[in-house]
Amino acid sequence: MRPHTNAVEAVLPVQPVRKTEDENTTDKQDAASRQDLERHSPTPTPTPEPEYPSGTKFWLALTTLCLGIFLITLDSTIIATAIPYITDEFNSLKDVGWYGSIYLMALCVSQLPFGKLSARYSIRWVYSGAMFVFLVGSAICGAAPNSPALIAGRAIAGLGSSGLLITVYSLIPTLAPPETRALSLSLISMARSVAATAGPLVGGALTQGASWRWTFYINLPLGAVIYAVFIFSVTPPKRAGETFTSFSDLLQTLDLIGLAALIPCIVCLLLALKWGGINYPWSDGRIIALLVVSGVLGVAFIVIEFSQGEKAMLPSRIFTQRSISYASLYGFCTSGAIYVLTYYLPEWFQGVKGAGPLMSAVYTLPWLITSVITLIGGGVLISKLGHADVWMFVGSVFGSVGSGLFTTFTPDTSTGKWVGYQIVFAIGSSLFSVTPLVVAQNRLALKDIPIGSSMVAFAQVMGSSIFVSVAQALFVNNLTRGLQQLGIKGVDGSTVATSGLTSLTNGLSGDVREAVLRVINNALTNSWRLPIVLTCISLVGALGVEHRKA
Repeated sequence: MRPHTNAVEAVLPVQPVRKTEDENTTDKQDAASRQDLERHSPTPTPTPEPEYPSGTKFWLALTTLCLGIFLITLDSTIIATAIPYITDEFNSLKDVGWYGSIYLMALCVSQLPFGKLSARYSIRWVYSGAMFVFLVGSAICGAAPNSPALIAGRAIAGLGSSGLLITVYSLIPTLAPPETRALSLSLISMARSVAATAGPLVGGALTQGASWRWTFYINLPLGAVIYAVFIFSVTPPKRAGETFTSFSDLLQTLDLIGLAALIPCIVCLLLALKWGGINYPWSDGRIIALLVVSGVLGVAFIVIEFSQGEKAMLPSRIFTQRSISYASLYGFCTSGAIYVLTYYLPEWFQGVKGAGPLMSAVYTLPWLITSVITLIGGGVLISKLGHADVWMFVGSVFGSVGSGLFTTFTPDTSTGKWVGYQIVFAIGSSLFSVTPLVVAQNRLALKDIPIGSSMVAFAQVMGSSIFVSVAQALFVNNLTRGLQQLGIKGVDGSTVATSGLTSLTNGLSGDVREAVLRVINNALTNSWRLPIVLTCISLVGALGVEHRKA
């Protein structure tokens, strides 16, 4: 309740206070002093704009970053065609799944820590450390005497790969102003797309021409050359307080409490998704326990990050920022859609159309070529017109339409259709692979961009990891059910994972073979409904991002 005197003052008119002659004289002297001070004081110096490299220096630096991304993406896909030779030498068929999954786990758990390190310390030094770790991991893989050593090397290489990815994203704002970052990020994404397609082809050539070990050794000379050019060409401006002071400061920067919750959370989740429906039924107590532990630790991580304030690995002021949170949701969904189709489209060409591993890669060239064209054109348009949120929406529309078209595939689908459908989806996937990163880089202060970029990249990697596993579960369940209806038993997730789809039709002919092909086709197209759902949900992310020109 307000005091009674305030009520009286509200009713009675306020009487002006009369100043004495001395007070008037003092006021005039103060005003004169202020005017004299303003006349003789220097004009405030505006905050200088960062100096961005231009011309040859800019393109050399950007090309170096693109080559670094090309190298780590090549490393993640080159192993596909080498796996049969590795398993033959090590007699390690049971370990096949670990060669990829351990790399993915290392990539996931280290994205956010590398974002914090890039925000706190010199990005050049963080990049240098990540490159060293990546090359050490590659050397261990190449020289591995047995399967466990190869798995350990893949884990180390995954950590280095994560650091290189995040530092490249963190360096882009030091090379390009906000209005041209979209084009730079598009070229980075183009390097990833080309490497993802080239990986199996290069791996096959190296394995057959030399040895599977060269699929890893090749990283050493290439990485050394890329790093040498990097040191010469990429010189970001120094930031205040980026000097390394002590190991205690490093440990505090890494947010060990948050890491203690994050790492087992991700590992438990990915293990559950890797084993569920393949090694164990989803109802198995081990799978349920892994999912429960992951959920509890995930909640604990969020609570820890809120309580840590600025010391957190992911400060709450960043992940609660509207555009960043919606861009992360967008990246989570769209990356899941991309990787489900990237993983299973070659399976359709091999299992339904009867193409070999090499030709199945060739058949996805329409996707690659369209991606390259769209990434360059989209990068130019976003740089000139802005409004990344609008392009996110456009990407989701093309992505959802393309995903829907893929579900109409049959064993008799013509070449014109599977080429055209790839083009439609590739337009969308190109736009929504780069636009959330554009949002993260243009909506945050320069010092926060490494953390914001790592959050979006983390969401993208987690989305691809989770939904590829979900699609696999859907595919295996549909395939097993369909084959059982045909009277073919003894096929489960483990059989498909180790033997491949082509083994299901070996020795079959006539109507039986056609029936099995239809089952494989339907199992794949049913799992492709997941990208439709994901791209439709991504529209929420596109609409949630603040509508701004930058």
